[in-house]
Amino acid sequence: MTRQSHLKKQIRARMEKTGERYSTARAHVLGSFDPTTTDAASEPAPGMHDSYLPGVRRDTTAATNLLRSIGVRNPHGDTPLSEAMFTGIAGGVGFLYIVFEYPNMPPLLSVLMRYDTAADQFAITGLRRLGLGLEVSETTSAAKAQKTLDAALSEGRPALCVVDLASLGGATLPGTMAGMAPTVVVVTERNGDDYDVDLGLGGPFRMTAPELARARASYKQAKHRMAVATRPEEVVDLAIVVDEAIAATIDRYENAPYKGFASNFGFAGMRKWVRLLTDPKDKKGWPTIFPEGERACIALRRAYQGLEYEMTPPAGGRGMYAAFLREAAALTGYAPYASAAEAYDQAASAWTRVSTFIAECDVPEVATGCEMLDAYAELLDEQAGLAQAQKAADRVTESTRGGTLPKAKALEIYAALAGHVEAAIEAEEEAVRTLREARAGR
Repeated sequence: MTRQSHLKKQIRARMEKTGERYSTARAHVLGSFDPTTTDAASEPAPGMHDSYLPGVRRDTTAATNLLRSIGVRNPHGDTPLSEAMFTGIAGGVGFLYIVFEYPNMPPLLSVLMRYDTAADQFAITGLRRLGLGLEVSETTSAAKAQKTLDAALSEGRPALCVVDLASLGGATLPGTMAGMAPTVVVVTERNGDDYDVDLGLGGPFRMTAPELARARASYKQAKHRMAVATRPEEVVDLAIVVDEAIAATIDRYENAPYKGFASNFGFAGMRKWVRLLTDPKDKKGWPTIFPEGERACIALRRAYQGLEYEMTPPAGGRGMYAAFLREAAALTGYAPYASAAEAYDQAASAWTRVSTFIAECDVPEVATGCEMLDAYAELLDEQAGLAQAQKAADRVTESTRGGTLPKAKALEIYAALAGHVEAAIEAEEEAVRTLREARAGR
């Protein structure tokens, strides 16, 4: 708790100095946050139970702590792998625009800014690229899944488990997403009938066996998927891994990972979003599916959520990807990666202008929803527990209910938002062009 208190003080100090929102200030602080500066903390000893360090994203934080616990290090400076480095190796950034429509429910917008929109696949991709000895198990039997987990823990081997985020509790996701939102946690050890779990919240979280079993079983597609990682006998060349990951990220901008969704991913998805924001003739256009009132408020708040929170660091993760590229430049000794990092900093600023416009668009229900997301993030830093976090998450959903945004004003906001997104796309295109040129020179 001393570590978390110190972190919050640093975040608050930066917010007062820069005027940034909580999530943005938090990401900047954690980029240089050193938990060894607290009065009570010291350099984490080997073993996962001493390594619950805080991070920007819950899933990548847990995965990075797992790597630290098994001794995976960055050869440049012989330091533990950073969250930015792991995130970049896993693929870093991307884009998906999609609207899900269910009977008797408002259309559900998702704007997702990461390379892979399935958190479990994102983390496992990163682990595989690092060349770890990765033992992945699946089973439809909950009893067998627990037995396999217990066997790994009895050997002192922490396990990365796929769980359903909506079923885990404390998630700012619509109830319709239950069973459809995979994420990863790291189970570190068993204590009697309970388990210590790294949820990426900066400290251990105690879950009962039934609670953990329910969270693992809720995302049925994973079949209780679990991965136990060990350091490879032959250490991989991290510079080669970084180069390959960057090439994959560049490719994802133009090539969708799933057939039939080419128009939803990468630059095609970005341009689709811009067009649909103002197209009155397309049945999927915002003037038709989010014309006014509550639907319009939910769509705007969900867009903000996707840019700043949902499976992404702030600014769509572009700032963290810039940090990864700077580390990549130092690791490889290849300066053009640092130039690409500067271009991604510009893209981060452009996406921040998009989210800031939404949060400050003079619609009380939207502004409240964005503020509730920031309050939720701060509550997680307090380690208040998932019950209190769930109450905050519920307030996010409630904030846009009964919204009274008139259609004329909604259309005006959409037109202005389209302009901001177009500017962000231009910055993103420049970042990718710079990165592609850098990669071509390797």
